[in-house]
Amino acid sequence: MNKSNEKRLFTEAPLGNTAQMLKVMTAAQFAALGAGDIVFWRQMNAGDLAQFVPQAGMAPADQPLELLMSADGAPVLIADSRDAILDWIEGHEVRLATLH
Repeated sequence: MNKSNEKRLFTEAPLGNTAQMLKVMTAAQFAALGAGDIVFWRQMNAGDLAQFVPQAGMAPADQPLELLMSADGAPVLIADSRDAILDWIEGHEVRLATLH
């Protein structure tokens, strides 16, 4: 199929079909859509973070840490400063998403 036909078929497709495709995806398939391209940034105390990332248990439990996660939930970076996270993001081709 040539590019113009592909574009036309895609743009003419009802949005409902796309939503239906997302409904049948597993949670792992959905999370993998942005893996490596999208990161989430969140601040957590080391004690709370240690439940997910055991290495965080080496810090005092009440120490605030900055956590950067891949869209699939894998930890990308744990840092003790906002500047470290910003420097890492600047050096990588990722998009920052917000958690709600």
